[in-house]
Amino acid sequence: MPYAEPLSAEEIDARLGGLDGWAVSEDGRTLHRTYHLAHLPAAIFALHIAGIQAELNHHSDLTLGYDTLRAEITTHAAGGRLTGKDFDLADRIAAVAPGHGAR
Repeated sequence: MPYAEPLSAEEIDARLGGLDGWAVSEDGRTLHRTYHLAHLPAAIFALHIAGIQAELNHHSDLTLGYDTLRAEITTHAAGGRLTGKDFDLADRIAAVAPGHGAR
């Protein structure tokens, strides 16, 4: 994966404004969201996200719970800082979430 430049605080705020329900960790290094949905659809949603990650060659940490799926995204190649790649992945996840009944 090619290196991506870390975003400034202003760029992060601007990109975050377009992602309903997503937040940045207190240390500013992780973009995250927890989706709520039925158990089996959560697993199917996780598989869909895995496919998107493979397509983008950018991966998040996914935590599958009984009726939740949490995605945490950062760019390790940028020293664990947020880049445009993180927001691109979050945008793609947010776009497919309604089709899975995720809220």
